[in-house]
Amino acid sequence: MPVLADCQIDAVYHYAPLHYLIFIARSQSILSKPSLHKAGFTTSHLRSMSHGLDVARGFGSYSHLTIDAQPRILRAKLAAGFPHIAICIPASDIDAVSFSLCRFNVAMTRQLRREGKDGFPESETNGRYYAGHQIPIARTDADKSKMLQKHLQENTMIEVLVHGDFNLSNETSIICFTEEDARIAGQILGSLDRKWKVKVEKPPGPYPRDGAHAAAVTAFIQQAEGDPNWRGNGLEFDRLKPK
Repeated sequence: MPVLADCQIDAVYHYAPLHYLIFIARSQSILSKPSLHKAGFTTSHLRSMSHGLDVARGFGSYSHLTIDAQPRILRAKLAAGFPHIAICIPASDIDAVSFSLCRFNVAMTRQLRREGKDGFPESETNGRYYAGHQIPIARTDADKSKMLQKHLQENTMIEVLVHGDFNLSNETSIICFTEEDARIAGQILGSLDRKWKVKVEKPPGPYPRDGAHAAAVTAFIQQAEGDPNWRGNGLEFDRLKPK
């Protein structure tokens, strides 16, 4: 059942630092955390604020996407001058694979089912609890449809949880928020012969692109291009301290 299409959702998004595009384009996929570790990426490759919580709450084996075209985390990263991209995926590509939905922020919500607490109540719009999950999700088509119908009306953030890894088709596009970021993205895709389109869109808020951060991105990409076995240096902007 094409749940997303039936709810008039055309695109699903994954957000990432610009310098991670080389790894994503090289694998042509968005990888779950177990697959990232298997590929040689350490925890320093993952967001410092959220990756441990995703795993602890039972969501480590998913690829995390969203239907939100302007999520809070993107606005915050851009406002801090950190070059980020949006990977725009046709909703039909998601409808073709196994996925669940969550109307709560998996990493940040504080109401959990653990230590004897009830957590959020189960319902057709909240989802259900599944083994190892501390937050309810919609897994059946019926629950996914009900969740989308209610929370799209309320403009609620909804996470799209692909079961396992997600292979990106040639219909994928990369959204950048400055011409310079788009130029870098185009060079990465060209070097790997990826057919994804690069688009420039107005940022969803302030984006004072930081020169030091941009230089770190350029150096990172150059090293990754020179050594396909390199798995990064831990560059995650929350950890990048000014000199």
